[in-house]
Amino acid sequence: MAHGQVPTLLSLTFSNYGTLTALSGLFLVAYSAVRYATSPWRHLPPGPTGYPLLGSALKLLDKEWLFQECKSYALAGELVYLNVAGQPAVVLNSQRVAADLLDRHASTFSDRPRFIVANEVLCGGMFFAIGPDDDRWRRMRRAVHEGFSPAASVRYYGMHAEEAARLALALAKHYTRFTASLVLAITYDRPVLSDASREMLARIEIIDRKIDRATAPGTHLVEFFPWMLMIPQKLARWKREAQDGFTSASAYFNELVEDAGGVARPCLASTLVDNQEKLALSDDEVSWATGTMYAIGSDTLAGALDFWTLAMVSFPETQHRAQEELDAVIGQARPPRVGDRIHLPYLEAVIREALRWRAGLPLGVPHRTNANTWYEGMFIPKGTWCFVNVNLCNRDPAVYGADAEAFNPLRHLDEKGCLKPAPPDTKDEGHIAFGFGKRICIGRYVANDALFAAIATILWAFKLEKTGGVNVNAYKSGGMTLRPELFSCRFTPRFSEALAMLTQELGP
Repeated sequence: MAHGQVPTLLSLTFSNYGTLTALSGLFLVAYSAVRYATSPWRHLPPGPTGYPLLGSALKLLDKEWLFQECKSYALAGELVYLNVAGQPAVVLNSQRVAADLLDRHASTFSDRPRFIVANEVLCGGMFFAIGPDDDRWRRMRRAVHEGFSPAASVRYYGMHAEEAARLALALAKHYTRFTASLVLAITYDRPVLSDASREMLARIEIIDRKIDRATAPGTHLVEFFPWMLMIPQKLARWKREAQDGFTSASAYFNELVEDAGGVARPCLASTLVDNQEKLALSDDEVSWATGTMYAIGSDTLAGALDFWTLAMVSFPETQHRAQEELDAVIGQARPPRVGDRIHLPYLEAVIREALRWRAGLPLGVPHRTNANTWYEGMFIPKGTWCFVNVNLCNRDPAVYGADAEAFNPLRHLDEKGCLKPAPPDTKDEGHIAFGFGKRICIGRYVANDALFAAIATILWAFKLEKTGGVNVNAYKSGGMTLRPELFSCRFTPRFSEALAMLTQELGP
């Protein structure tokens, strides 16, 4: 190589390297630009701007924002996106969008968030109502359907009548006891007046309260930061308490199922035990399937009765018209029965309207997407939490008219006073309080019968009157549930023989 060629070759090498670096940089810039331009994350639904790290998590915890301001976003607020500390979440504010996604795309939207404390630790993954869309959930839900299907629910008519009579006799402070006692009878067929049953109600109520608190958004940071599950138990009080709760609840639910063996009347526990092999359930799954239905049923029914009572004392003309229908169809010779339901369309409309007007589970239980999906040009990523804004959907003017905020049972009746077809996406209920898709409330047929029995019996026997101020828009929150603020009212027998006839309903 001639002298002076090395610098020339080095210059060429560095020149080529510089050209390659420049081309690589241009490629990376172009690639990034294309990725950005084509990224589905640029097409998320509209939503509020959040804070660093927290995102818009605080909005999810703000009930006033959720129920009032959330609907003000684009697309009339039907679908709103929240970044909850890095976790994608959407709030569905209309029946149209909720039904489109959760019913018509149920295979994508039927999963649940993890509920690390409430389900995985506190319930050992056994509280199937908030469990993931997996084999265990499918087996347990299929099993409960054996005892709570429309055909099976007829078997509980006698229990409804008996417990409704007890409720009407005890009244008004005993709504919680009535619903707990009724669901106790349906699930375990336990005698409701014994000391053992009262202790049983108290113990299950403790379990129910723990689960309700644990499922409320923001209760435990581990739901947003799952790595916290690796913290040793001795350093994490929430983990110790939840694991102790699971051990205690499992032992108790197992004991209740064992005691339900050989009962005289049909109940959910005996149905699952008798069909355990066919249903492919373990002993623990039988116990938790039954316990889950008790915990869910007693609390939600009590809340529905609270809101119905609020409506009756606030709108006495509605109460009076329902009682006129009862007098015309039933008379005063006997209390009403669940079998009378088909002949009492106005009373049925009152119950539907009460469930539509106020929801005890205002955000339902969130769904979770198990795949990336698109909806009307908006991207919803896999793993997104989906909250249905139940009260907004149930008061959607596009579905219920300009007076959707008002309590008006006539919206469910035609000009002849007969029940008219319910809005298409309400599954013949006239409201969406029971949920959507694969996660729709599996006990809704029994729940409807229970509410009818209680409400018909109370209205047949009593006149309800407010004895103080009542605010129909005041609520108190407990975990994921809402109840009306406390109000005072009086229950006066409508005729002298009412209480004696209710006593006869209980038998010897």
